[in-house]
Amino acid sequence: MGITLLIPQKLNLSRRNIRAFVKEVLNLLGIKKASLSIALVDRDEIKRINREFRGVDRETDVISFFGYDENYLGDIVVSYEVVRENAQLYGEDPDVELRRVIVHGILHLLDYRDYEEEERNRMFEKQEEILRLLDGYKLGFK
Repeated sequence: MGITLLIPQKLNLSRRNIRAFVKEVLNLLGIKKASLSIALVDRDEIKRINREFRGVDRETDVISFFGYDENYLGDIVVSYEVVRENAQLYGEDPDVELRRVIVHGILHLLDYRDYEEEERNRMFEKQEEILRLLDGYKLGFK
């Protein structure tokens, strides 16, 4: 299982902890051999990506892109600045919020959707279940 991480050095995050967390998420979802990548970017970059690939001219916390076959799930792009702001807005620990958007991105790669209420409820239930099961993981995001 390959997990490629593109993380700015200034964030000082543990790549080992992030990889372990992602592997556990995938294991809980029954995925044993697939690969994916996660890039942490600033707000300007995620806004550019959102505009270019989705036609939406605003920033967001996470965007997922499907992979090219069953062995490569895809790419997850996370705005660490938006995650940090959302954590403050919701009164959440930034580390927990980062874990939440990583799980959310992985679920999108597995074809979970959040466009309609029923789909959204199913996705959020699965997301929160995974977060509860993996509560002990710390990524070091502040």
